[in-house]
Amino acid sequence: MNKILPLMAVTIMVVLVSGCVTDDTANQTNNFSQNGVSFQYSTSWGVASVSSPNGVAAVGDPNTVVNGNPTTSVVIQKPNATTSVLKTAYDQNYAQFFNNTGKTKVSEAELTLNGAQVYENVYTSSEEGVAKKYRAVWMQKGSTLYVILCSARVEDYDAQQANFDLVINSFNAG
Repeated sequence: MNKILPLMAVTIMVVLVSGCVTDDTANQTNNFSQNGVSFQYSTSWGVASVSSPNGVAAVGDPNTVVNGNPTTSVVIQKPNATTSVLKTAYDQNYAQFFNNTGKTKVSEAELTLNGAQVYENVYTSSEEGVAKKYRAVWMQKGSTLYVILCSARVEDYDAQQANFDLVINSFNAG
């Protein structure tokens, strides 16, 4: 009995202490709020410079920087559309997008996000010797159109979906 009592005490202590240990970093996010848009992004990412046309915001993984830019990133853009009708602008953009451009369509979808109609186009492209996969989510907030362009190296793309979804699902404008 004297040997069992200390063993039970140690077991109880281990159980009590293990219940108090959690990994809070797994659920932490950073908040971006500038240029009329806001969203959450991974704490392991940082704010990136916007170099794309009509770019509003950009975040990316600093561990993937090549030639000064992260290969894993999300860029928020206001497309240079001739219409404020979301489906029309989306269709006009992709009418010639894959013709002789080196870009290959992977999938296309019409989805509902937070109660709103959005359009998604996933494609691959190789630029400067880096094969990348892109996910372009087109949405409308008020009369303004936005494209959330997620990208990563082809081999890293699937592992980044949770980071991409975090930005897309938390995106707000206005």
